[in-house]
Amino acid sequence: MFKQQEIPINNDLVLIGGGHSHIMLMMELSKNPIEGNRITLISNEIDTPYSGMIPGFIEGIYTWRETHIDLYKLCFKLNIRFIHSEVKEISAINKEIVLKNRPKIKFDVLSINTGIKSNNKTIKGALKYCVPVKPISKLSNNFLTEIKKNNNIAFIGGGPASVELALGLQKRLKNSKSNLKITIITGKNGLLSSFPNKTRKVAKQTLQNSQINVIEKEEVIEVQKDTLILSNKTKLKIDKSILSTNAMAPEWIKKSDIILNPDNFIIVNEKFQTNYNYVFAAGDIVDFNNQNLSKSGVYAVKSGKPLAKSIRRFIQKKIPVSYKFNKNYLSIIGLSNGLAIATKYNFTFTSRFSFLLKKLIDQKFVKKFNDLNQDNYYIFRSLYKFFDVIIQKNNKNIPSYQMQCRGCAAKVDFNALKATLPKEIITTSEDAININNYPKLYQSVDMISSIVSDPYLLGKIAANHAISDIIAVNSKLISALMILQLPFSNSEINSRDLEQVTSGAKEVFKSANCSISGGHTMIGKDKDPVIGFSVMGEKKSLNNNKTRSKLKVNDILILTEKIGSGIIFAGINNDIIDSYYQIEVLNQMSQGNINFSKISNKLKILSMTDITGFGLANHLLNLVKRDVGKTGLTIFPNKIPIFKGVTKALSKNVRSSLYDKNFNTAQKKLVYDRETKLIDEILFDPQTVGGIAFLIPQEEKFKQFKILKENKINFTEIGFVNNLDNKIRIT
Repeated sequence: MFKQQEIPINNDLVLIGGGHSHIMLMMELSKNPIEGNRITLISNEIDTPYSGMIPGFIEGIYTWRETHIDLYKLCFKLNIRFIHSEVKEISAINKEIVLKNRPKIKFDVLSINTGIKSNNKTIKGALKYCVPVKPISKLSNNFLTEIKKNNNIAFIGGGPASVELALGLQKRLKNSKSNLKITIITGKNGLLSSFPNKTRKVAKQTLQNSQINVIEKEEVIEVQKDTLILSNKTKLKIDKSILSTNAMAPEWIKKSDIILNPDNFIIVNEKFQTNYNYVFAAGDIVDFNNQNLSKSGVYAVKSGKPLAKSIRRFIQKKIPVSYKFNKNYLSIIGLSNGLAIATKYNFTFTSRFSFLLKKLIDQKFVKKFNDLNQDNYYIFRSLYKFFDVIIQKNNKNIPSYQMQCRGCAAKVDFNALKATLPKEIITTSEDAININNYPKLYQSVDMISSIVSDPYLLGKIAANHAISDIIAVNSKLISALMILQLPFSNSEINSRDLEQVTSGAKEVFKSANCSISGGHTMIGKDKDPVIGFSVMGEKKSLNNNKTRSKLKVNDILILTEKIGSGIIFAGINNDIIDSYYQIEVLNQMSQGNINFSKISNKLKILSMTDITGFGLANHLLNLVKRDVGKTGLTIFPNKIPIFKGVTKALSKNVRSSLYDKNFNTAQKKLVYDRETKLIDEILFDPQTVGGIAFLIPQEEKFKQFKILKENKINFTEIGFVNNLDNKIRIT
C-alpha cells in the first residue's frame, strides 16, 4: 500500500509581536493544527515579559526568568518558525512585511500583537530624559539599572503601573537608600481615575504610609535633566523620571495601509479583522470595534482564544465568529505590603487573599508557556516527533540531556567515515581538497540542516560554514554552487523560502567577493530548508606556496572566535538554559570567518583548520597528523574561549548528541596531566561555523598578535606544539 501523501504547506500565517494575545493564539492553534498552515512569529525580543508581574520583579518577589516567557522555546516546542527581527513597515495590500536589515517577509494571513510605547510626544523633553514604562520589555530589562543609582525619582502618570512600580521600588531600595524620595505626579485626572473611590483612597493611603509623595491634578509639561516643570509652574528637582502616561502606537504602524483611529491604533471589528479581512490584530495595539477599551493586559489575554478561533475559521474559508468583551473584569493592584486591592464592578476588597490570588494567577499564566510539560493534553504525544530529544543515563547515573544535532553536527560520525573512506583522506585530510592537475584550486562541499527556523539566517550560516573550508586552506573563494532542499509546499511558498535562503547566502558570498553560480533544488519532508554549497577556491600566493610547514616544539596554537554552539543549542532546545544565550552564537555564525580570511595572508601560518562538527579535539588531532615531524599539541581547556551559557549547560549535564562519538574518536590520542574537568568536555562539542585554529612560529608570536589585534580579529592563544607523536596533552 502506498503511503498517503502529506499535506503541502499552502498558507503562511505570520504573527508580528509576542504579546499576550499571540502566545495564547499559538497554544490554541498548536493544539489542533490547521492542515497546510505554517505559523511564523516575528519578534524583536526573544523573551516577552508578562506585564502583571513586572512590579513584582522590581520589588524582588520574582526573578527575571519567572516574569518572562521564552518565545524561542515556545515556538520550538509548538513547531512554529521564529524570526528575531524588527518590523519597519507593513504593506497589507501587497501582503508583505519590511524588516530591519533583511529581506521582506510575505504572508497570506497576518496578525499583529505588538507592544505600545509610553506617550512621550505631549511632554517636552520626555523622549530625552525619561525612562518609559512602555514597551514593558524595555522596562523589565533596563529599569533597575537606570534607577537604582538615583535617589530622587518621579513617576509621571497616575495609573496602576505608577502605583505598583513606585511601591515596588520603594520596598526594594528603602533599606539601601536612606535618602530615597519617590513622587507620583498624577496628571489632571488624579490617581487611578478610572477606578472606584474606595480603590483610589486605599491606594493613596498606602502610598502615603510608604512615604511616597503624590501630586494630584497637576500635569508635567516639561522634563529637564534634573527638573520637572509642572502645569502650575512649580519646578520639582529630580534625579530620574519614569514616564507612565497614556500609550502611543509604534511609528512603523503609521506607515501601513491599515486603517487607524486618530491616536494611530489599529481599528478592528468584533472578529479582530482590520480593513483587510486577512489582516487581524489584538492587544494594546488595537481599537476594538471602537469600544475605547483601556490598554490592559487582561484584554490582551482574553483576546487570545477568540482571535485564534477567528483566524482558524478564516483560513478554513469559514465565517469568523464575533466576540464581545466584558468590561467588568477583576482588576488586582499589588501594594507591596503583602496586600492587594481587588476591584470588580464598584466593589473593592483589600486583603492578603487578593495578593495571593494575583500571585497565583500570574505565576500560573507564565508557567503555562514556559513549562509545556504541565499541559499534558498533547505535549507528551508530540515531544519526540518535534524535538528529537534523547534523555539518557551516563555512567554516574546523572540525567544527560542530548539533542539530535542539527547544523553541521548532524553528520555521520568520524568512525563511520574511517571505516569506509580511503585511509589517505581520513588520516591527514585538509578542510578542502586539492583538485588533481590544478595545484592552485581547492574544492569542498558542505551541507547543514536547520539549526534555526529562520530561512534567511540559515542561508547566512550555511554559506559561512561552507566558505570556512576554503578559508582553512588559505585560498580565495572563486566559485559556489548551492544545494537546497525545501519543505513540501505550494509553488508560492517555495518561492518565498527560496528568496529568504538565497538572500542570506548571497549577502555572505558578496562579502567574500563571490557569487552563487547556480545549483540544485529539491523537495523534502523536513519542515525547514536543508542547505549546502559546493565551493571552490584558488590558493593565495604565499612565500612558500604551501598549505602547511614543518612544525617545531613551542610553536603557538591560536583559536579565533568562541566554541560551544552545540552545547548551547542542546541546552536551549532541551529547556535547560535560556534562549537568549543563542544571540551571541548566531552573531558569530552570521559573521563567519571572512574577515579573518582577508588578513590571513599577512600572517605566518604554519597550518590551520576550521572547527566544525567533529569538535575541537578531533580537528586539532587532524592538524598535527599533517606534520611530517610527528609532533603533538599541549592545550589549556581553561583558556579556550567559550560562549556565555556553556558552563551553565555543562554543569547541568547537557551534551550534544555527537559528543559521545567525537569523544570516542579522540580519546586514545589524549594525554591528561591532571584529573579531568567539566570544561574538558568542550573539546568534543560539535560546532557550526566555528572559528579557525592555526599554528604560528613561536618566535613570531608578538608580531602575529599585533596583526590580529590591528585587524580586530577575536583570537586566543590556547596551546603550543609539543614532541608527542600525534597526540594532545591536556593540562
